[in-house]
Amino acid sequence: PIWTKKPKDLKDEDYKTFYRELYPMQFEEPLFHIHLNVDFPFNLTGVLYFPKISNDINFQKDRIQLYQNQVFVTDNLEGIVPEFLTMLRGVIDSADIPLNVSRSYLQMDNSVKKISTYITKKVADKLSSMFNKDRENFEKKWNDIKIVIEYEMLSDDKFFEKAEKFALYPTVQDSFYTLDEFIDKIKDNQTDKDSKCIILYTSDRQSQHSYIEEAKDKGYEVLLLDSPIITHLIQKLEEKKQNVSFVRVDA
Repeated sequence: PIWTKKPKDLKDEDYKTFYRELYPMQFEEPLFHIHLNVDFPFNLTGVLYFPKISNDINFQKDRIQLYQNQVFVTDNLEGIVPEFLTMLRGVIDSADIPLNVSRSYLQMDNSVKKISTYITKKVADKLSSMFNKDRENFEKKWNDIKIVIEYEMLSDDKFFEKAEKFALYPTVQDSFYTLDEFIDKIKDNQTDKDSKCIILYTSDRQSQHSYIEEAKDKGYEVLLLDSPIITHLIQKLEEKKQNVSFVRVDA
């Protein structure tokens, strides 16, 4: 199978063909893939795919499949991979994941922890390289992948630190900024008397249209933050970033 081969021996088309074999009922191409290939300090091979993910994060019937030495084990990877990865698709194969043990045991197992950390790092590195190599293309994909990234930013501080450099925040005019870029853009015009930078946002462009227009008339920028977990992410961003306050445009 494809995941036992070296990435350099494979073409883009090989990955797409394999995806179609894994998920024959999926008619949309995956947005991109990540090839996992490591044999020390643990053994892990696999291919992960980022599908287009809607804002409804509960809907996921095609899941990552776990193999052990090319023999299918399960597609319920709860406790084996970080929770945000359960939104991805593909295959992982490892002889180092213990079988026939409870989920709680798995979560404590050292190899599983290492594998989990490694996969998260690979995902962060891939996203970072996509952002740096072809930002325009990354911006086009953002709305289809943001929920996975935001979810992991909430649950993993190491991932959060890496994601700060590539996580995007779109404005209502469909321009994309990292948070630092956006703060830099608005700080002269949107800082209050306590030296807090005020970030205005809307979660619904239609219903808050008049408020958005009002803000724009005053020369303010407004972000469009509409994912279902955005209030939790805002809370975390305000904790991490001193002197920044998110305010809904209709507040």
